[in-house]
Amino acid sequence: MPSRDGDIPDVNDLVRVSLMGQTDSDATRPANDVASRIEDLERDSKTKKIVSYLIAVPRFSGDVNLPDPQTAFSLNWHTPSGLWMLPTAFQAQETTGYGLRVWRLKISGPPRRDQRRQFVRVPWSIRADLEVRRDLSSLDGDRRRLLEHHGLPDRMPGLPRRLEARAVNVSEGGLLCMTSGPVLPPHLPLMTRFTLDSVTFEIPAAVVWSVISDNPTHLSVENALAFDDPSVEGDVLRPLLFQAQLQARRAGLI
Repeated sequence: MPSRDGDIPDVNDLVRVSLMGQTDSDATRPANDVASRIEDLERDSKTKKIVSYLIAVPRFSGDVNLPDPQTAFSLNWHTPSGLWMLPTAFQAQETTGYGLRVWRLKISGPPRRDQRRQFVRVPWSIRADLEVRRDLSSLDGDRRRLLEHHGLPDRMPGLPRRLEARAVNVSEGGLLCMTSGPVLPPHLPLMTRFTLDSVTFEIPAAVVWSVISDNPTHLSVENALAFDDPSVEGDVLRPLLFQAQLQARRAGLI
């Protein structure tokens, strides 16, 4: 990583690459980041400041779709004082003299400390299976006390064991999905099962909120689910979501 807080990366530094939002309000919310490395850089002939990077092509499933020129990305790296990010713009994909595919990214702004710690959801319509977790004894004490405080043990017998759902977007931290009902109580522990790009996931989660949809169909209940520990499957989910973000951006969905 760079040697001092705010120093921008140099050749051979490891970085994370994120697709940035299209609007000013989103511009400081880079999302699902994937690993890369600085392979080379270009400096201004007069100021000697770094103006662009060549980075190893971020690895993700089915990496056949290139970003459009000027697509905004951030390079992210950790320092002892937190996460730093550098805004850049995609220029082109190139191949080095030793056969490595690289992206040329032009620096588009100053480095800054990144305060965000949230996950950006990616539009992705997939089937998901939800199973109500009734083994409350397997949860830690604080979690059990929270469920007892909200009366969930008494409500569980009236809930279905399994629900078929349609996820409408996915993030590293959870799912937004539709079911036919019933409305689920907040904090309800679930096991989520779904498949993305031929990779099957089985992740414990909990209900954040559950409401009747404004546009009711046969799937009339909208549910926001948060994974218990996003880090467990994060390294597998992140590249898939990164690629899905690129495809959604090209289709004008985000």
